[in-house]
Amino acid sequence: MFKLLAMEPLSVADAFYALPYNPYGANKQDYQWAFPKRWFNMCSDPCVLIGNEFWDFIGGTGTYTQFVCEVNLLGKEYRERIYREFLGLEPPPDTEDFFLK
Repeated sequence: MFKLLAMEPLSVADAFYALPYNPYGANKQDYQWAFPKRWFNMCSDPCVLIGNEFWDFIGGTGTYTQFVCEVNLLGKEYRERIYREFLGLEPPPDTEDFFLK
């Protein structure tokens, strides 16, 4: 990212540190992993795109919401198949609680 922005002549307009999903919560301010925090202010740096910011940037407003909706629709069926077909187990009864938000 730094190399792209330092090139002469400049060959890109922008560069981003993008994460498709925030496992710590729905908001950028919830992000907690210390490793990238050594280089970026993960909560306010405009070059950092996390979760909804990333998906809405590449697909337009509402893309993240639609993506999460589709994953959750497919998730129940595939989660049960993974448990039964690959793990040889019955899915736990609380699998309804594992939806993306």
